[in-house]
Amino acid sequence: MKNKKAWRYSLNSKAFIIGAVVIVLLLNAILIALNDKISLEIDFTKDQIFALTEESKEIVDQIDADTEILMLTTGTESETLSMVQNVLEEYTQRNSKITVREVDVIKNPAEVQAYAYELADMAIGSLIIRQGERYEFVNSQDFFSQNGYSYVERMVTTKLASFIDGITLSEITFTTGHGEQISSNATKILEMGGYSVKQLDMLTGELPAEANSLVIISSPQTDFSPEEIDKLDAYLDKGGNVQIYFDPLYGGAGLINLESYLTEDWGVIRNNDVIFDRGNMIENSNFMLAELGEHEMVEPIAESQKRAGYGPANSLDRAVEIPPSVEISTVLSTTDEAYAKGSLESLKEGDVAKAPDDAEGPFDVMLVAERQTSNVENEVFTGRLVVGGSVLIFDQLTTDTRFANEDLLLNSVSWMKGASASITVRAKALPGGKMVLSKTQFWTWFVILVAVVPLAILGAGIVVFMKRRYK
Repeated sequence: MKNKKAWRYSLNSKAFIIGAVVIVLLLNAILIALNDKISLEIDFTKDQIFALTEESKEIVDQIDADTEILMLTTGTESETLSMVQNVLEEYTQRNSKITVREVDVIKNPAEVQAYAYELADMAIGSLIIRQGERYEFVNSQDFFSQNGYSYVERMVTTKLASFIDGITLSEITFTTGHGEQISSNATKILEMGGYSVKQLDMLTGELPAEANSLVIISSPQTDFSPEEIDKLDAYLDKGGNVQIYFDPLYGGAGLINLESYLTEDWGVIRNNDVIFDRGNMIENSNFMLAELGEHEMVEPIAESQKRAGYGPANSLDRAVEIPPSVEISTVLSTTDEAYAKGSLESLKEGDVAKAPDDAEGPFDVMLVAERQTSNVENEVFTGRLVVGGSVLIFDQLTTDTRFANEDLLLNSVSWMKGASASITVRAKALPGGKMVLSKTQFWTWFVILVAVVPLAILGAGIVVFMKRRYK
């Protein structure tokens, strides 16, 4: 009887242990299978770097044809590649039409031979996104900023949008012919944001006729002709959008026609001075931090608790008599400790100290104005104008993600083109202290935790049982 009970006890114990091991193995197999379809990870990073924004989800959900993302590698693994792979997995889990595949360009160069010309300037880890005969490239050199921010999601989502019927890249036109200085940094941010950037000589070309188009005049050095001013005014009358940024240090002192138009037709005055806000200087630079206005363009920035910066700037004023159809709002301003130097000659000599006759702040640095007009058919159009006293609002600081200038640029474009100004697919802070495993590391730990450890525990249990059984 005793032996029968012991035998039954032994059988039950073995069955329990074997059953527990089988359940653990089955559960892990199920979780692995589910992970290909559903993200089983929780993203605790500050900016949700491993999760898609709602804007990306809307784009991904519209992909209705097989779309393949090729990641170019050399067979070696790195933390950076693993991080990009983790982001790409979010796209494949969201839409089964999207797949990701690594291509070893050393072992299989023929697979990317058709793209050899375009790939000449691209680094390892770059992406080829293709759908049928259509394809787009994402250069891995643009994935991350030097100060620790990721552009991966923005760039991939933007490229995927180009494959969706009905979605076309919005155009942004920079004027030329007046010595304009077009910022490569601002252009890069706009292109990464999904905009098509082009240039136009206003004297010989025509401004865009499309609704919600945008024209940017960046640091003009010479004046606009009366004919060009008429073109600009007619464009705004039809609901166009214009942004103008001045450069107080290196030109633009004789812009009589342009400045007269701004004052008489829009009530915006550009002063021939240079602002200094010594209490808000950014360390080791000539840039200053600005105060945010209350316009909807900067509301999301205020919520993000970032600050926008600007370089040497002209102060901006409102005219005594503003046209009744125009409304003006402040976007950026200085503190009341700022002062304005009226003599550029003294600045060139390095004299930036406040003089008794210098005007005192606060000053407006960036203004936005709206003007409503109607035609003979009583159609109402709203023209929008942004005027900045510093062209450096959207230059070096635009790609420095410690500041809000990138968000300000994209919000201003979004607002002028009729969309709500919101921070969506923007740069995301890279995680500090988050462990990102390569595939080799993952499978090593998988085998240890899922197979080795449970088997070791099973073995130890059997040893203990056998010792007690035959003691």
